[in-house]
Amino acid sequence: MPTSEKEKEAPLLWDYVPIAEYKPPAPPVTQSVRERLTFFRRLFGRGEKEQEPPLEGTENIQALPDWQLECIAPAPEWHDPSEALDVELKDWLAQEKPVSPVIVMVGPPHNGHCETLTTWAQRQQWPIVSPPTTTQILAGDETWPPRQIGDGTAWVFPCLERAYLRHPEGLTLVRRFLANAYAGNLGRGIIGCDSWAWSFLRHVWRGRVPVTVTLQAFDETRLARHFRKLADASGDRPLRFLQSEDGRDVLPPPDAEETSGETSNFLQLLAAHSRGICGIAHAIWHANLQSELDEKPNGKGDDAAYRIANQTIWVTPWSQIAHPCLPSGAGRDEAFVLHTLLLHNGLPMELMEQLLPLSPGQTMGTLIHLEESGLVAQDETVWQVTPQGYPAVRHFLQAGDYLLDQF
Repeated sequence: MPTSEKEKEAPLLWDYVPIAEYKPPAPPVTQSVRERLTFFRRLFGRGEKEQEPPLEGTENIQALPDWQLECIAPAPEWHDPSEALDVELKDWLAQEKPVSPVIVMVGPPHNGHCETLTTWAQRQQWPIVSPPTTTQILAGDETWPPRQIGDGTAWVFPCLERAYLRHPEGLTLVRRFLANAYAGNLGRGIIGCDSWAWSFLRHVWRGRVPVTVTLQAFDETRLARHFRKLADASGDRPLRFLQSEDGRDVLPPPDAEETSGETSNFLQLLAAHSRGICGIAHAIWHANLQSELDEKPNGKGDDAAYRIANQTIWVTPWSQIAHPCLPSGAGRDEAFVLHTLLLHNGLPMELMEQLLPLSPGQTMGTLIHLEESGLVAQDETVWQVTPQGYPAVRHFLQAGDYLLDQF
């Protein structure tokens, strides 16, 4: 399909910029006012305003089965952002002796910095440096990183957050690595780092600031293009995405003539709530797509009763989404656990016991409490802040005056 003039004029979907130019999307003014009114209603016990009745004819809306969700809103793949990185690095790669031997790519949680750089390195056939073990970190092991990355071979280390621990003995190794890398002693390299770890490391290591880039925030326009691209790749007929509350278009319709008039501000609210972090916006989008039940079979085994009726996907209204929030009475213990998880981009229980000023019982109890609230989850052995829970966690830590990232 030929590219339209409108698409040519649109900003790059995956656009790398200097970290200082990252611009989180702003919420609609009306939403800010509504949030203040909601706060006062709750404060004085006036309750919430009555919800408008659902759109007629949407009584049979049900959650999409997993196989349809994976077709319409599959988990992000990092091939496209890795290709976009080629554009950002073109001049640097062309320099025989670059002024900055190392470039750092910083990304907020759930934005795929590690996966993107791993994909990029594999495509470019650059060696990927494995992170040190916990024993190596605590011992300040001088045999890491491997000596061969300083022999003139270009390299990629996708996850700097795995090279330190917030512990008296957990910083020697990463300080030495950064000093050698920025001095050019390790040759040309690219480092990926989680944004929370980067904020912490900039406080404990006072060396020269390197060239640092990040993906520009996903505003409502980028989210619309991204979600439409994922849906169109499903191979089915073009889908309409309508808000189940009032039938307004959430994504621009495939055919502009089909528009129902006023569009929903769902994506603007989603962009602001997720702070422009694509992975967080995707998780919320994925969890709130629905369809009408159609009894005609479609040959999908146990899901044979489901098909996309009238090619319409219904999106839960923003006001009806149950976002995770901090449990009542959350305080110091919850803040310690959540901040530690973010500073390390996730940790196993045994490491948290070493890093936190809490007993093992307190740590596990706090994790379970936070898990029940949807704020953290365990992936194999590693505990992490969930995508849906991240906005509330960041706000909670900000209110407590904890060190935050720049995003």
